[in-house]
Amino acid sequence: MLKTFVVEDDPEQLATLKQIIKNHIMINDFDMELTLATGQAQTLLDYVETNSDLEGLYFLDIEYPGQDLNGLALATRIREADVNARIVFVSTHSEMAFLTFERRIEPLDFIVKDLGQETVKAKVETDIWVAYERYTKQAVTSRAMFSYSKGGQLFNVPLDQVLFIETGAVRNKLVLHLTDRIVQYNGKISDETVAHPELFRVHKSFLVNPQMLVRIDKQHQLGYFENGESVDIAIRKMHDLIALIKRSELAVTFS
Repeated sequence: MLKTFVVEDDPEQLATLKQIIKNHIMINDFDMELTLATGQAQTLLDYVETNSDLEGLYFLDIEYPGQDLNGLALATRIREADVNARIVFVSTHSEMAFLTFERRIEPLDFIVKDLGQETVKAKVETDIWVAYERYTKQAVTSRAMFSYSKGGQLFNVPLDQVLFIETGAVRNKLVLHLTDRIVQYNGKISDETVAHPELFRVHKSFLVNPQMLVRIDKQHQLGYFENGESVDIAIRKMHDLIALIKRSELAVTFS
């Protein structure tokens, strides 16, 4: 998940940015969250320095009057802790944009507040799109991923979040069971079997991720996952599934 952060000391502008970001994430069903929105630069720095494996999108101002940290100093510290940080400055101080390059902060964008609310909104939404696209592309190359298409958009989720896919109640609909949610999308299970050879077809209606199975009930022909969900296993598929589990030395128990 791509985490998003905002530091804006003007309460009204902070509320506006929060709403823009939340709405855009929800409308597009991005695998993102607004993790922290605050008026205090130190609050974000404390979070960044106490949480590992960060990969975030950060909306910062240049100046925070009366605070120990300004936006440039905060961005520099963020860049040290989160090497893949996507940093966007939203500020009235356009004359200070060159300092972001001088300090090698490498911002994704510099949005000038004086351009007006609608322009700022459009630029924030574009930056979310760009950051999310880069995040998903990078994730695909660095981690085993599962891809699916919904509403004309391509989504990528880590393979270790995929439990199984089942055919939906409606023709050509599939239901993707993830560790934290369920997603329905258009597709055929036969096509997904070909597209994702790392998954195993245990039944005409089920395609499972063997890595996520925790128990096989051979008597009742069922496969179980850690969250308690289960799938039917066809008799003719049981032998091949057990052989795969043993060959791959997966931590699955049998009963």
